[in-house]
Amino acid sequence: MMSVSHYIKTIAPDISCEEFCKGITAFFQEIYRKNHFNLSELKDKPIQRITASTAIYSDIRKEIWMIGDCQCLVNGTLHENNKPAELVNAKKRSLFIHRKLQEGASVSDFQENDLGRAYILNDIIDSCMMQNITYSVIDGLPVCMEKVKIIRVHENDEIILATDGYPFLHNSLKESENALQELLDNDPLCISQHLATKALMKGGHSFDDRAYIRFIASE
Repeated sequence: MMSVSHYIKTIAPDISCEEFCKGITAFFQEIYRKNHFNLSELKDKPIQRITASTAIYSDIRKEIWMIGDCQCLVNGTLHENNKPAELVNAKKRSLFIHRKLQEGASVSDFQENDLGRAYILNDIIDSCMMQNITYSVIDGLPVCMEKVKIIRVHENDEIILATDGYPFLHNSLKESENALQELLDNDPLCISQHLATKALMKGGHSFDDRAYIRFIASE
């Protein structure tokens, strides 16, 4: 994500979404070249690519660009851009862990070693083969523009951009954090109240990374 942040600082404020996607792809390819990656090999091995998702707001164009797995609220309306296989894999993991708990395993066992994630790891790897085919990401290959979600907004709209580390996105950071904490207290393995492909691990603060920004579109 630091590479994406660095690139964003260099772009023109009136850049279009398509121009951004082409530019960040070229930027990533240059990183690959400087670090002696084999670009031909990366085409066949997506798990070796630098991969990022992002939500970008263009104030001039009054657009939100959702590239990859991210979410936003516009005047309280939720917009998501989830990976197609994410829920399928999360359900498979949930069923596996529920079965193990019934057989005598404990929640703390999975918080020390998430065998549920290990159980679906090959599925997660397989889903990576569909990057920029069934879903969009920034990874140095051409971004699948059909899978980029563009949300048009208006002056004075309230906008919240967030990662999926907030499974229940609300109109304030405090409400979103409270909802997340309730989940972590009641469903730390993320197998019932919210299905995810990973758990709150021992010593961790949450089950996934999180970012949250709230602002009003300018006039």
